[in-house]
Order: sequence, then structure tokens, then C-alpha cells
Amino acid sequence: MSSNILLNVLDIYLDTDNPRHDPIYEQNKIIEHLLKDERVRGLARHISTHGINPLDSIGVVKDEEDNYVVVEGNRRLCSLLLLNDPDKAPAGEVPYFRKLADNSSKIPNAVNCVLFDDSDEANTWMGVRHNGEQDGVGIKNWDSKQKTRHNGKVNKKDQNALALALLDYAVKKGILHDEKTDRIITTAARYLGNPFIRETFGIVSARSEQDVKINVSCQDFDVVLARFCDDLVENTVVNSRTRKEDWMAYGRALIEQSVAPKIRVKPHLMEECLLKKEANKENPPNSNGEDGKAEPNKGGGEQGGKGEEKGSSESGSNGTEKSGSNESESKGSNNQNPDKRKYIVPYDFKVVINNKILRRAFEEMRTISVDEKSLAVALVTRAFLENLYILFFEKATGSHQPQQTHVLMEKVIKEIKLDSNLSKVEKDALAALMRVQSNQLNVLSPKTLGANAHAGLYPNPTELKREFDNISPMIKYMLKRI
Repeated sequence: MSSNILLNVLDIYLDTDNPRHDPIYEQNKIIEHLLKDERVRGLARHISTHGINPLDSIGVVKDEEDNYVVVEGNRRLCSLLLLNDPDKAPAGEVPYFRKLADNSSKIPNAVNCVLFDDSDEANTWMGVRHNGEQDGVGIKNWDSKQKTRHNGKVNKKDQNALALALLDYAVKKGILHDEKTDRIITTAARYLGNPFIRETFGIVSARSEQDVKINVSCQDFDVVLARFCDDLVENTVVNSRTRKEDWMAYGRALIEQSVAPKIRVKPHLMEECLLKKEANKENPPNSNGEDGKAEPNKGGGEQGGKGEEKGSSESGSNGTEKSGSNESESKGSNNQNPDKRKYIVPYDFKVVINNKILRRAFEEMRTISVDEKSLAVALVTRAFLENLYILFFEKATGSHQPQQTHVLMEKVIKEIKLDSNLSKVEKDALAALMRVQSNQLNVLSPKTLGANAHAGLYPNPTELKREFDNISPMIKYMLKRI
């Protein structure tokens, strides 16, 4: 049976056979190891500031010579030994621990311990503490959301604070189900850490702030937040595998589709949107409870946190839009003419691409303006399609023989025709792909794309967008199978 006992720190020995290291039989060598590999310096600094953790007990047993030996809490005991007697530290570490000791009144010279009858009894409880959750028996670590909630309570900066505040708000608004927030908070924080994304949403707070301020109407903010939450849950366009260029492209797409707010108002707390309905969506109350005065978004970079990732809003920011959008636009309608979009790839074309080269080409298709740089888009589209045909054919047949693209396309089409489970949409897209293959003048045919590469023809951006839309279900079909 175990019992509680108060022991002088300097009367306890470090364990020579602790799981944290191979057997070490000299106390000074154990100290050297723990300092080098087990982050004892940081623990000692924390103890010198706050004292010993009252939620943790040090476990000891008696050895053959009736000495007390620590079996649970070697790092804590090592820290306490060095704080009580800095000369026990290796020569180069002595000044560090002496300074901590001289400037602290929190360091105990005696600690409450649990004395076990033997090592077997101690090992049972050490396993509970150190072997993970064990179906609820052991310690269950906090997830990202729980850590952020705790940090908020103690006013500690947390990079997920803004994301958690937005997701909590979305749950209260009925935009999001609470059980979905656990798995998306980290991804949300990655996007919201980007100044351009925050500006696009109308957020003026930094990513580590939990009291979120916005400079758009509640109604407009809810529209863009709802889209963001939907995309987070779907985990296709918005996911943890994205990088800065993806975040910027996502923000531009929200602006292009009129999902992002266009009208700017005086900053006010997001939480106010939960307290009362807006009397006038363009004049919500500011943080002082006064009516906000609508202002156009002037863009030009981050309005929130200091010391965070810097980034300009680039041209095409919300501020370049004109006010007075109609109701369908403010709700994020996708009814705009697809010919007028900026990129060959539409925003709602969502795919997962595992091949790195193919993914890089696709990202350029998704972020280069086809109206401004149609030749560049045609060239990268050619590279994307040719590689896609090759990868699909190799996967379907196991053949790795080099072939001309128009011949390869014909064989790819024959392989797809063998699939008797094609949907109506896929059959229509296959017919469009057959037209691309058979018509040398088609903007996406191998011959035309080759002529683009040699500057023999200059591509029409509208035709590029239309033909991509026609065959896009087939592109998805092949990507799923490579």
C-alpha cells in the first residue's frame, strides 16, 4: 500500500534505471543526461517562478540501503536538486541554476511524496500516467480546441484563438455543427493567419485575439463565414495541405464571386451580431454602441495583429469593387457568367491531386489570370493535360511506352469507354473530350496547344474556359483513378 510522506529534496536519489534513459549508476551522470535530453532547464525555470505543481506527486520507493529513490518525477526531482544545490549541475550550467535560485522564493526544500511498498506497485500507476489514454484509463491530452480554450482563460496568446472564436460564433449562429469544429480548427487557423484572408472576410483582429472585431455588416460577414465553414467541412479546396498561394487564391475567388463583403463600416465586435438583429446592414453598431458609418474597403494590407505574417492584399482586393451589390450577390450567388471569371479553373472545381508535378501545374492554372496571360495559361494547361493522360493510361494499362499526345488521347478515351458505370455528366464530358481529340482546331487539342507553345497561335481566353468546363468531369474522373 502507498502512503504520503514529506521528504527533504536533497535526501532523494534519482533513479538509476529510469525508463527515460539506459541504466546510469552515477547521480551526476543522470543529471547530465536529463539536462541534455529531457528539457530540465525549462522545468526548473517554471518551478522557480510558480513553485512545484500541486497536481503532481513525486513517487518514491526504498532501496536495499533504505534510501529513498524517485520512481515517478525524475525530471521534477532533478530540477529541485539543482535549484536547492546549483553546484550539483555540470560546471557550465551552475550559473544558470544559481541565478534561478537566488531570484526565487518559490523553491521548496521539502516535497510531499507518495511512498510505494515496492517497484511493482509503482509501475502500475506509472503506466497509467505515461502510456497514453488507454481507453480512458490514462491521461487524455487536450486537443487543439481545448488547448486554445484554456489559453484564453489564462490570457495566454494562442495562434488558434481567432479561429476558435469564429467557429464558436458559427455554431451559435447555426452555420456550423459543434461536433465538426474539433477537426477543422487547425486548418481554419492556417487560413485566418493570412492577412489577406482576414481582410477579405472583413476581420480587423489578429489571429491570436479571441475578442474578434470586424469592419463589415453582420449579414455580409455571416455570408462569407458560412462559405468558409462549408469549405472547411468539405475539406477539398480548403484543407490542411494548402499553402500561402492557395490561401491567396481562395480569397480572390471569394471576391470574384461576390461572396466577400464589399462595404466596409466602423469596426465593431463580432459578438454584437449575436445580441441583436441589424436595423440596417450597412450601419451596424460599432464597439461603442454607436451607429457605424459605411466606408469602402481601401485594402492595402493587414489591419490587425502586429508581428505576424506580412502580406499585401494585392490588386483585386475588396476595395476595388463598387458598392451597391444586389441581394443575390451578397448571399454569395454563383450565377455570374462563367465566361467572365478570371481563371481557366472555376472556383467550384474541387479535386484532390496526389501527384506533386500535376498539382503544381494545376495550382498555376488556378491562380494565373487567363484573360491577362492566356498564352501562359495555355502552356501550363498543356503540361497538365499531357501528364494527366500519361498517368491515367499507365494506371489503367500498366504500359509505360512513350506516345504522341493525340495517339495517347485516343487510347485514353478507349479505356474510359470500357467503364459501364459512367454517369450522364461523365458521358457528356467524354463526348466533349472526343471532340477535343478529333478536332485539331479545338483550343485544347494537342495540335493547337503545341502551336501555342511555339507561338504559332495565340489562345482565346474565353474558348479556354469553355472547353475546360466541357471536359472538366472527365478531368475529375481521371484524377480519381491515378
